[in-house]
Parts: sequence; C-alpha cells; structure tokens
Amino acid sequence: MEIKFHLERNALICTAFLLSTVTLTAQNKKDSIAESSDRGVMLNAKSTTEPRQIEIGLPMNYTAVSFNGLPAVYYYWPNTTSNHWRNEQLLAKRGLMTMPQVAVKDGEIGYGVDSWPELGGDKFKGKVNYGVNTFGAQNFDLNLSGPLGKGWYYTLSAYNNFDPGSFSLRFTKYSDRAQFYTGGLTKRWNDGSQLSFLYKFTDVHNLTIAANYAPFIWDGKGGVKNVPGFRIGRDSYLPVDGTMEYLDVRTGEHKQVGLYSAYGSYVHEGCISFTKPLADGMSLSLRAKVSTADLGTGDQTANGIITAKDNIDARYADTGEKYTGAVQKRVAQLNDSRVTDAFFTGELIKKTLKHDWALGLNEWYTYIDYARSTTTYYHEVAPNPRKLIYGKNSSAYENFNGSSEYDKGTENKLAAYIMDTWTPSDRFRMVYGLRLEYFHANVDLIPFARFNGFYIGAQNAAGKTVATENHTTDGLNYAVSIAPKYNITSDFGLTAEANFLTQYRHLEGYSGTGVPHYTHRPYIVGQAGIFYNRPWMELVSAFTYAMRGHDYGRIVVTNNDDLSQTPEMVNFSGGIRTIGWTTDAMFHPVKGFTLHGRFTLQSPKYTGYSFTAFNKSYSFDNSMVTKQSKVIVEFDPRYSFGKFAVWANLRYYSKQYVNVANSIYFNGRWETFAGASYVLNDHVTFTANMTNFLGQTGAQGVIPSSDTVEDGSQFAGYMLTGNYILPFQTMLSATIRF
Repeated sequence: MEIKFHLERNALICTAFLLSTVTLTAQNKKDSIAESSDRGVMLNAKSTTEPRQIEIGLPMNYTAVSFNGLPAVYYYWPNTTSNHWRNEQLLAKRGLMTMPQVAVKDGEIGYGVDSWPELGGDKFKGKVNYGVNTFGAQNFDLNLSGPLGKGWYYTLSAYNNFDPGSFSLRFTKYSDRAQFYTGGLTKRWNDGSQLSFLYKFTDVHNLTIAANYAPFIWDGKGGVKNVPGFRIGRDSYLPVDGTMEYLDVRTGEHKQVGLYSAYGSYVHEGCISFTKPLADGMSLSLRAKVSTADLGTGDQTANGIITAKDNIDARYADTGEKYTGAVQKRVAQLNDSRVTDAFFTGELIKKTLKHDWALGLNEWYTYIDYARSTTTYYHEVAPNPRKLIYGKNSSAYENFNGSSEYDKGTENKLAAYIMDTWTPSDRFRMVYGLRLEYFHANVDLIPFARFNGFYIGAQNAAGKTVATENHTTDGLNYAVSIAPKYNITSDFGLTAEANFLTQYRHLEGYSGTGVPHYTHRPYIVGQAGIFYNRPWMELVSAFTYAMRGHDYGRIVVTNNDDLSQTPEMVNFSGGIRTIGWTTDAMFHPVKGFTLHGRFTLQSPKYTGYSFTAFNKSYSFDNSMVTKQSKVIVEFDPRYSFGKFAVWANLRYYSKQYVNVANSIYFNGRWETFAGASYVLNDHVTFTANMTNFLGQTGAQGVIPSSDTVEDGSQFAGYMLTGNYILPFQTMLSATIRF
C-alpha cells in the first residue's frame, strides 16, 4: 500500500484500465481516425460522481481534467479534482483530450477530460436535472443562463449531491455530500471578442474512499466470499462511532474529531478569460484562475485481520466487555491542507489550409501546506464495528503519527509549447508538439524517521528535536509528442504515436522522511499499428509500449508474521514497463445501431521494485503490476429508435494481483453498465442508468497489508480486507430544458 495511497488519492478512483494509446473510436471519414471521444468517460464502477481513469499501460493516480481552458487543479494531491469539478449541468460540452494534447499543453501523461461552461446566449435557457438511485441517493443540478442586455450575459449554477452510499453509516447520513455554486458574467463584442468572469464555491464532505473497505474470505484461488454476517458493498465497515483520535503532527496537540466534519473541504475559485479573433485566421486566448482550498480528507486503511491463532486479547472500548472474535487493525488518516492555485495560460491559434497551429505559454503556481496525522486502532470484524482495546493498550488507539506526512511550500511551472496538425496531402497527416517547462519547488520537509508520538518539536530516541528542513529544486521538464497517420488507400493506412515526457517530483514526493532519491521521472508511451475504415466499420489495431522510470516513494507495510507489530513506513524504488496490443472497432451495421468493441492484451511489469522492512530486503523485479490485467475486453452497444435509446457497456478484466509479491490475486471480473432514455418532448427527457446490472460483487484493487506476503497459500481460507466494486444500483433521472 503506497503511502501516496493510489486507492486514496485517486480523486478519480476507479481503475477502468484501457491500455492503448490508440483512439477510442474511429470517425466516419474514410481517411481518418478519431482525435478524441468521451465514450464511457463517466462510467465508473467505483464512484458515481467522478470520471473513470482511462489508463495507458501505467498505473495512473488521476485523470487530468480541464475546465474552461485551464486545469481543474494544479496537481491532484492533496487538492483533489472532485472538490473542484463534477459532471454538472454547468458544463455546455465535454470531451476527451488526446495524449499529445495532455502532454504538450499540460505537461502530464495520459488521457484527459476537457470541459467548457455554459456562458449564456441571446435567449434565456434553463437546465435542471433531478436523479435518485435505489440506495436513496439524490442529486439536484440546475443551470440558468441568458442575456442581460448591451452585450452582457449571465450563467448561474447549483449542484447538490446527497449520496448515502450503498449502506447506512450510523454516524452521518451521507458518504458524499457535495454543494457546488457557480456564477458568471460574459461580455461579447461585435468583432467576436469575449470576456468572461466566473466564481465558484464548493462545500464537499466525502467519505467514499474511507468507506470502500470490506472483509472477505480469500479462497487461495483468486475468489472471495462473504465473511458470515457481512455483505460486501452492502454493510458499512467504518467504526460505528465515526470518530478519530489523533496527535496533530504540526503542534503535538491531542485531538478528537468526527469523520464527517474532519473530511470536509471548502473551495473558492475565480476565473477570468478573454478571447479575440485576429487577422489571417488567427485567434488569441488569455485565461487566468485563482483558487483557495481548505481541505480535510483521509482514509481508514485496513492493515490486516488478527484471528484466534494470534492469541487474541481484546475488549470493547466503550464498555470494557471482553471480545473473542477476529480483530481488524487499521490506520486512520487525517489530511489537513490549505492550498492556493494560480494559473495563467495564453494561447495563439492559427489555421491555414495545411496547418492548425497552437502556440502557448503557461505560468502555473501552487502553494501547499499539507499535514497528515495518523493513528492505529482496532475494531471488531462486523458491520458498523465497535472499537476494541487490544492487548495491554489502555485505549483503542496507538502508534500516533507512525506513518505521518508533512510538506509546506510552493511549486511553479513556467512553460512554452507549440502544437500543430500538419496535413500536407490527402494521404498524410502529422500531429506533433513540443513543451519546454522550467520547474521550481521550494519545500519544508521533515527529514526524521517516524515514531509513536511524532510531531514537529518532539524528541526522538536519539534525543534530537524533530524539525523541518528546507529544500529547493530547479530543473527543465520537457514533453515531445509525434503522431503520424498515412493512408495507403482511401480505406486503409498506418498510424503511430510517441510521447516522451519528464517530470520533476511534486511536493508530495517530499512529505515522507527525506528528499526523493530521484528528482524527476521519465515517461515513454507509444503505439504503432493500422486502421481500416468501411461504411459499416472503423477499426484500429496497434502494438503499444509504455515505460515509467525512477519511481521512488513510500509504502506502509505490515509484518504478517506478527500482526501485533507496528506497521512500518519504508521507501521503495523501481519502475514500470508495459508492452501490449489493442484492437478497437466501431460497427454500425444498421440504422440506429452501433457496437463499439475493444480487446487489449498486455504485460505490465515492475522493473527493479525493491524495499527493506523489518530487517529484511524485498525485491519484486519483473513481477506483474498490481491492479492491472493482462486481458481487457470491452463491448459498448447502443440502439436508438424514435424517441427511445438503449445502451450498455460491458468490460472484462482478467486476473489482477493485489500485492507486489504477486502471491495474492483476484480472478477476472466483469463490470457492467446499461441505460435507457426517452425524449418526451423538446423539454423533458427521462433516463435510467444501471451499474453492475448482472449483480457482480466482490473485491478489487489492492490489499494494503499484503505487500510482504511472498507465499499467498498461507492465507487461503483466511479473512483479508480490501476494496470492492459498487453493488448493483439503478439511477432514475429527469432532465428539463426550458
């Protein structure tokens, strides 16, 4: 379990792994392949409010999201995207950014979501959506826009989500309670120039990550079954009291908080944009944004189950009554952060007969004051569990700040980029781009090993006072993308893409016990293949390659030979390399019916992955990357007739390993989605959407306590704890436009 906690910091949490850098679908034009698509971008089997991750052969922490021409956040941690952006009625359009666009314009790797707000037009327009699901979640979403006169226009939006999750939390009503309010003014001139102002406030209390744990019995052959008395995905595994005691890592003050209030985040965001058409097919875009965020996030990570064979000595913390069942060990995390992001992007665009140029400048800045306080505690293995006092402890809590984190500082990226789509002939097209980025970071970190009672100002066993240390980093990042396409015939051709990128480590790389061993990481993602288009079909098939080097981070590991021993935070190093083959096709054999299909065969492996824990060295070079499948299949049929439309999305993921030792794994699984819509008239549309409609349940992701387990057979028939996919649910909604 990486302390960067891929499961936690994934504001965009579900790993819907799609390897290829090839496009998702093909266009109807015979001589082209698609630049982008938003197909399935919001179909997420782990979260109902965030985009799925479209990955590219490397485990991705998040999906880059752009709103109104600027990033939703500077970086996903600790300022998670879902505190700033949701799929709301405010959005006038949304699509998928290609990998070259993300690499060259944002300096990130992977696909991205591109979204633009409703700014108002010459006529009043209203959009309201109300939805409810089978677990009692409700979503209300409203946008109003229109003219004010004299070239001025307005937009107003309100988004409210009331989501209890798939079970009842005893200490609060909702696992995700989100409020988004946006207002904007736009001035337009007769020459096409436009000036816009937007302000947004958000109030988010999100417990979905902390709540996504369940105990299960692993059968030793990749399957899981329910622990007696506990239903995966239908029972809560968060402690019934919903509280956390911790030692503030900044001050050393002992505190107690409720999880709902502690996991609350508040954002103020202001944006200004100006666009102006120029002579000779040129246009100018200037955009700026400032946001301030007061963030409370966290997790309740499971660190192993203690059973009767471990000589359990426990009693209930609330009554003192003796307890004799299995004991769950967990690490509670409270991430307290204040973040200020500031962005400026200027872009000059020019279109000619053979070129589509974009020349841009980024000045992006962030200030982060981040502290994670941690506590280990115990509870019973049961729905809505009660906390336990284990062994000789005097309370349910121990090991205060044994895996705490801290960083405080600034990052700045000053970048220039150029991107072009060059079409010298009907047969050849080349997309290419270059980004040069000066990176600067100034950070205060804590270069001390963690211990029980750790905080700034405490003394360690050697008598040294824990204090911060300043570190600065300067360097040049770059991104190079090239994507040629050549038509051999009008229907058949060759396609390729290569993306090279380097990134200096963000501040989160300094929040552990010292400076990262590697200051920057290289990425290479590429593909080469063929495309073939007919009136009834478009197909792309390509070999793919992806590499990320210089991985250096932190993991918290458990001594599975002695679960009573305190989990240890250690550094790991290594890299990842993936080769694969993907075929993607779109069929439309009859009017109104389309079928999209994708098949991926891949082999993502660690290179040089190693760490030392509990006086033992571990090396997992050439092992399969956790949470990744060798075979991925996706089917996406859609049929429209009259005012009705029905669709489905079915994805198959083959066996996935849950630990870097590859000793514990989950068998292949299906994730399924389906929906139907009916257009009553020009103003009203009814929609029904289903998630995992085949009734799939079960575990996914990683098991945090298993990274040191080299022989998984010893856990056959034993209880483990991990994440799970959403159980079957249906969302009914009505959209009214007026």
